[in-house]
Amino acid sequence: MKMKLNQSKLKFILLCALSVSALNVFAEYKVVTSSTTESNQSYNDSDPTLSALNVTTSGVTYTGTNITLSVINDSASGAIYGKGAYVNNASLSLTGGSISTFGRIGTGVFLAASSGALNDVTIKTEGYGGNGVYANTNSTLMLTGGVISTSASTAHGIYITNTSSGTLNNVNIKTEGYGAAGIIAVNNSTLMLTGGTIRTSGIYGYGLQVDYGSSATVSGVNIATTGNQGYAVMVSGTSTLTLSDSDISVTGNNTNALYTQNRGTATVNLNHNTITGNIIASGTSSLTITGSNGTVLTGIVSVITGGTIAITLSDAGTKLIGNFTRDANATSEITLTLGAGSLFRGAGTLDNLTLESGAILGYAGNVLLVTDSITIGDGIIIDFSSLTETGNYQVLDWSGATITGGTISEDQFTATNLDESLQGSFSVEGSQLTFNASAVPEPSTYFLIGAGLGALALIRRRSS
Repeated sequence: MKMKLNQSKLKFILLCALSVSALNVFAEYKVVTSSTTESNQSYNDSDPTLSALNVTTSGVTYTGTNITLSVINDSASGAIYGKGAYVNNASLSLTGGSISTFGRIGTGVFLAASSGALNDVTIKTEGYGGNGVYANTNSTLMLTGGVISTSASTAHGIYITNTSSGTLNNVNIKTEGYGAAGIIAVNNSTLMLTGGTIRTSGIYGYGLQVDYGSSATVSGVNIATTGNQGYAVMVSGTSTLTLSDSDISVTGNNTNALYTQNRGTATVNLNHNTITGNIIASGTSSLTITGSNGTVLTGIVSVITGGTIAITLSDAGTKLIGNFTRDANATSEITLTLGAGSLFRGAGTLDNLTLESGAILGYAGNVLLVTDSITIGDGIIIDFSSLTETGNYQVLDWSGATITGGTISEDQFTATNLDESLQGSFSVEGSQLTFNASAVPEPSTYFLIGAGLGALALIRRRSS
């Protein structure tokens, strides 16, 4: 009996020892005090005041391959401010491996006045207000490959701020939750994004925000936002976005593909993109969009509470398909300029319209109103591919607008893509352009007319 009791005690002691050992491994974190290179290591931390990997000695570099970092707290509230890697006035280079955080306001990688290079690293954060990567105060971030995912309200895949810079190549970002964001670049920061995807889901979610004097150059990226009141791209605060060869889309009620609000001038340059969703400028904001090289914009263009939008489509194949809407605010304004071969198909009210020679207007069933100024070149093409019935159709109305560059006459317009059963002509009366569509006579009608003319000719010959 005594022997059995001793065995039981021994088992208990061994179990306790193993438990203590496991806790020590779980709680292990690393503090880097000198430049270090290592691989295949795992560091964990449950103390929210620390990080799994701490690189805070000024000037040192940590280089790791296949490193696993995790911050976990099993309390009811989870960790607060836990970080997978914290880098301050130092450098971090990771290849492969993974970083995970669980708890409120956790961050996978936090850079403060530091540089970070991550290649094919998987980062996952779970918890309110989390960040996959946070680059602050003149930091330099370089990401190649890898996946960043967040799941919780107001979490961000990547946050770049305070004159920091980010260069991302083929990174895939996914966020879920109320107000969650894919990438934010703010406070005079710069972003270069090439390839990869941004996927956000949740109410008030957004894919990319460029704000407060920042700039972003984006190429070959697919941005898709799902959720009511969300937007794919927001550009505000005297910021600039150059977007090339990318696809942008939104799904949900009251969503916007491009959005600017209340903070100065936003400039968006579009080169060969497909953008599906509404475009809106609100408050005291001003949005300037230049589209070229086959960019296609599909959605409603709106200004509210004093916003302004100026859209220029410069070349063949570039299209805007949708209607214009604006409120009655005295400072709200929409300006559209179409270059040769570019097309606008829609209706609504514009403040200013310029149609350069060879521009294309697609008739969409309703008149396009111009209230302030209008400039019309020669050889303007009106596309009537949607017209199927005879009648008089008002195409343009510039009542009250100032005509620049001379007068406007029907000779400046050419109809194209008419249904084969229709023919017609333009007329200008006052400040309105109308297309008069009539039926093409049947071949038998032409035969009868020809026969009648022949008979008249024969009668005249005989009478002479």
